[in-house]
Amino acid sequence: MLIIAFISFRAFKNKQHANKEISQQKHIIEEKQKAIVDSINYAKRIQYTLLAHEDVLKSNLNEHFVLFKPKDIVSGDFYWATSANNKFYLAVCDSTGHGVPGAFMSLLNIGFLSEAINEKGIYQPHEVLNYVRQKLIESISKEEQKDGFDGTLVCFDKANNSITYSSANNRVLLFADNKINELGYDKMPVGQAEKLNSFTLQTVNSNKGDILYLLTDGYSDQFGGPAGKKFKYKQFSDTLHQIATLPLPQQKEKLEFAFNAWKGEQEQVDDVCVIGIRL
Repeated sequence: MLIIAFISFRAFKNKQHANKEISQQKHIIEEKQKAIVDSINYAKRIQYTLLAHEDVLKSNLNEHFVLFKPKDIVSGDFYWATSANNKFYLAVCDSTGHGVPGAFMSLLNIGFLSEAINEKGIYQPHEVLNYVRQKLIESISKEEQKDGFDGTLVCFDKANNSITYSSANNRVLLFADNKINELGYDKMPVGQAEKLNSFTLQTVNSNKGDILYLLTDGYSDQFGGPAGKKFKYKQFSDTLHQIATLPLPQQKEKLEFAFNAWKGEQEQVDDVCVIGIRL
């Protein structure tokens, strides 16, 4: 009995020691996880300072909405704006990746866009994308990476009352004459790719009250619904058509509700960015 008691006591002490070690390790992991999350939240604050502020959008655009839903704390999608040469520029882009890697790419992409317009004095949207692509190839593709972004850069020319844009692998939609019209875009990314043709300068022919929609593919790529399938572009376009006559803030609410209803309990698969602008 003494031997059994000794063995039982030793087992009890060993278990206590093991539990203490597990508790300490758990505490260390929790502390490290908290430090990582705190760092990412700080990175989010930095990233958000570079996004187009609402007061900037208000002072340069008519009625509009911004639906921005990062998959993680930080985002590979971004929307950025600047003014130069009596023109207002708005970019809506989807960087390679999401989360922390996507956020790093978004900061690099924003930096090159700003450099092209504000430092190099490049004012045509397609030439801006050409410049950014070259900078990405020089800085990243030397290591055989093909990172960059799909996106749209719009130029609102106040002096000539015109709207031009260039779009890389990114749909641009216009609600006019009670229809959702898909405008032209180049089927190549801003970055290293098989096609390295010059991007195309496009013109938006619109009337007062038409609505321009800029978007990334995160909304239409979301899985959900009864069969767990993608939302898809056709359904997104149909949804826009159903709500396009509503005020822009209500459109945002409807789009967000439809997205969450479709997603349900499924995980969000990508960053989401949709901007609507009444012209």
